[in-house]
Amino acid sequence: MSLELIDVSKRVGVEQHIYPTDLKLEAGGMNVLLGTTLSGKTTLMQLMAGLDKLTTGSIRFNGEDVTRTAVQKRN
Repeated sequence: MSLELIDVSKRVGVEQHIYPTDLKLEAGGMNVLLGTTLSGKTTLMQLMAGLDKLTTGSIRFNGEDVTRTAVQKRN
């Protein structure tokens, strides 16, 4: 199982909430998301879960692009 974020960014109005980011999470290891207050941790998690729409980039789950897949249809 893997989750990959490719050039993912999030902009709200003129504010950049997440700058273009690449991230790959693999099963079998421990992944920790650390950052200061208002650094974008929650926004990044919402993007990974499909609860928020990203501005640019794509999200792949096990190699399949799920960027535009509804939350209800994701495993």
